[in-house]
Amino acid sequence: MAEHDIEFRKLPLPSEENQIFRIFYVIEKGRSQVMDGFQTMTDQRKDEVKTLIIKMATVEGFKSQKIRWRLKKRYKYGELKPKGHRVFFFVKQGNIIFFRYARKKTDSLGDKFYRETDILKRRYENEFEKKL
Repeated sequence: MAEHDIEFRKLPLPSEENQIFRIFYVIEKGRSQVMDGFQTMTDQRKDEVKTLIIKMATVEGFKSQKIRWRLKKRYKYGELKPKGHRVFFFVKQGNIIFFRYARKKTDSLGDKFYRETDILKRRYENEFEKKL
């Protein structure tokens, strides 16, 4: 895949004054899986996700039951867990990059899904490093 097919768009925050992390989301071939998934959420769920992201970016060591900063020992990415949705991210040099969305209808998305997500994370991480 050509480098120019992957873009990292900065997500503006209401205030960047206390910002610890910059927030980005992936756009690939002109589409963002994360933003497309976000648009399917109810307004209440969108507000919840926005609040979580702002706190992740501005509160050092922020913890919530709706955030797992790292999945299991083998995966070096995390997930936001608003009810019925999963938004996956990784942290790289003071940046949080949201890169995958999934609608969650069952207890687990399955190990195959998480392995595929790990492959995506590594690819996006390599591309992000090239753009730093």
